[in-house]
Amino acid sequence: MTVPQPISPLPQAPIATALPDAPPNDFFSPIQWDVFFALVDGVLPSITSESDVTDYQGQIQLPDHEVNAVLNRSAEALAAPATRDNIRAFLRDRPVNDARFRDNLMRTLAISPPDQLKRLAGLLSLMSTRPGSYFITGYWQPIYNQPAHVREAILKSWVTSPKERWSTLAKTMSAMSFKAYSQTSSALYQLSGYSDAPKDWQPKETFEYDFLQIEPGDDAHAIETDVVIIGSGCGGGVCAKNLAEAGHKVIVVDKAYHYPSTQLPMAQDAACAHLYDNAGFFMTEDSGCTVTSGSAWGGGGTVNWSVCLKPQDFVREEWADEGLPFFTSAEFDECLDRVWEFQGAGTDQIRHNHRNRVLLNGSSKLGWTARPAPVNTGGREHFCGQCHLGCGLAEKRGPAVSWLPDAAKAGAQFMEGFQVDKILFDYDGQTAIGIEGEWVSRDSAGDMSDSNNRIKRRVIVRAKKVILAAGSLWSPIVLKNSGITNPNVGANLHLHPCNFVTAVWKEETIPWEGGIITSYCPQFDNVDGSGYGTKLETTCMVVSNKSSTVVESS
Repeated sequence: MTVPQPISPLPQAPIATALPDAPPNDFFSPIQWDVFFALVDGVLPSITSESDVTDYQGQIQLPDHEVNAVLNRSAEALAAPATRDNIRAFLRDRPVNDARFRDNLMRTLAISPPDQLKRLAGLLSLMSTRPGSYFITGYWQPIYNQPAHVREAILKSWVTSPKERWSTLAKTMSAMSFKAYSQTSSALYQLSGYSDAPKDWQPKETFEYDFLQIEPGDDAHAIETDVVIIGSGCGGGVCAKNLAEAGHKVIVVDKAYHYPSTQLPMAQDAACAHLYDNAGFFMTEDSGCTVTSGSAWGGGGTVNWSVCLKPQDFVREEWADEGLPFFTSAEFDECLDRVWEFQGAGTDQIRHNHRNRVLLNGSSKLGWTARPAPVNTGGREHFCGQCHLGCGLAEKRGPAVSWLPDAAKAGAQFMEGFQVDKILFDYDGQTAIGIEGEWVSRDSAGDMSDSNNRIKRRVIVRAKKVILAAGSLWSPIVLKNSGITNPNVGANLHLHPCNFVTAVWKEETIPWEGGIITSYCPQFDNVDGSGYGTKLETTCMVVSNKSSTVVESS
């Protein structure tokens, strides 16, 4: 007789996802780390009153009456749970003493481009010497021997420096420091009332994926299929469903891993490690723009903000003028309509939160056009402000909960943890016949935290057709690694910069609750008559995003 197994109850809060093993930190010497964390201490110093000082070297001391004025003003302006005590604790907090904060910064640096790390290491070494310190900071004593107020003054002087090197360094240090602090600070969480688990969180049972597993081996493991798709995001997911339902053998591969809704949304630091490329922190060489790119099973559709806008006519017309007439055809209209219907995109289900109501009402008062933003939530209200950390409600119909499950039901197969190195070509050098890369399994516990307990093996997938859907950042890299020398590869990537405007409200807004973007203002999206301009939209408002916004605005 078979004894039925007990059914595990669904969790009452998202299951915590462990961080991967910390990478080596030997890219800096001990003295370079001392200089680096002294700079960080200048960005985020401990602030206290003169009567409360416990560390004259490590704390910035202000007159008691100034601190009391700040405490009183803040306590009056902030709603619960803010109190004088936790405001004081927030000011006194010294992040560089927190191991989790330091680890977050180290992880961010470890995945930075080697040439940038080398340049930064050189500056840190120079600042560790007396002559170098005087040349760079104006002080003979190296910054790690300076008191907190001097460290802060040095960073402030760099921000306004006419020399781009120092202003860039100040921006970079500030951005990294605020990102790490907002993801690790218990004082900030307590002061703001933010929680990693959304209010009224309830887990939803979702599709159970059966990923291909490979035995250990020294030789390359070979697989054959009709179509191999690189990337499980919005492009790859749609292709997988349509081709599998048409009867083709399909394999979808992705370097990322799948996380069920019971683990979502993740804590902010875990989400950066597991759901985003480069910990969510690509920065241009001049530090003028930070780029965020999803790297999750389901691609950017796992971490995007649900908005489902159709391409505007002037966009489609420009594509047609460039030799792609399909995009102004009725057939393309039908494609868009099918996607909308499948995802349940629309506006009828929306409940606006504070900032989205402000955008609609403010635009109306100014006589500007504004409207609800269609969202792909299957007709559900979806009052969630943490979808960029993964959707625990499984209501956002990204590829992982819509297109890919349907592809699986039609026979498609999947491989997570497969980093594609190159596309394979036939003897003619033009016909793609497969892909090659490295597959890395999960560890024995089903996680990614034990790097010594994971299978690594080369894999070759031979296919009749190869679809490259690895996103705008990675698709050109795969092509170049495959020997494609066409100068157009990667040359036409354009970034769409976003600027932020922030405001403080008298009433409590709880900005991390409610839909991230459910309204927009297109009043200025065609300012030149050729379809170029800007949209006004609301933004994600969890504590890490708010901290980054303050850095950009200051």
